Amino acid sequence: MPTPTTRRTAALLAAGALTVLPLLPASAHDELTAVSPEPGSVLTTAPEELELTFSGEVMDIGHQVLVTDSEGRSVTDGPLESEGNRIVQPLTGAGTDDETYRVVWRVVSGDGHPIEGTFTYDVGSGVEPTADPSAPAEDSAERAQGAADGASPGNVPLWLVAVAGGAVALAVLGLVSLVSSRRRKG
Repeated sequence: MPTPTTRRTAALLAAGALTVLPLLPASAHDELTAVSPEPGSVLTTAPEELELTFSGEVMDIGHQVLVTDSEGRSVTDGPLESEGNRIVQPLTGAGTDDETYRVVWRVVSGDGHPIEGTFTYDVGSGVEPTADPSAPAEDSAERAQGAADGASPGNVPLWLVAVAGGAVALAVLGLVSLVSSRRRKG
């Protein structure tokens, strides 16, 4: 038969767990839901910006969007603009020359996990890439991974801090309860 101390300890642990559980993140990562211009699309003029829309709000760390032409030259023009679940990358001036553009993107999902992808779109008839297509992707992915891994302490996801704090609080409550019950017995 459980003692009053055991019941009290169990109640404290249950209350602590119920306090921490709502702070845990959802198990599903955010997903890319819309892109402009669309992957594989054929345009008459080069776009002035690239827009990525996600299923949830992405974290404001580690965003990387690299847009290159068929020779591997970057056509991005300025910093990314991030607003909620949208990221916009301004591009260099619009042109009508035949060209194939490659997009490599990486963001940190709302649950703290990085998500990434690549695609191409054409202007006019497009052009076969002459540069090594894997080089920009690997370089961009490495830079984004460094940011997503939390290179500085300020990049720790809030949910992780909450879970760690809840675990410490539960451990302290359990220890206090154990010490208290042993003092009563002794």
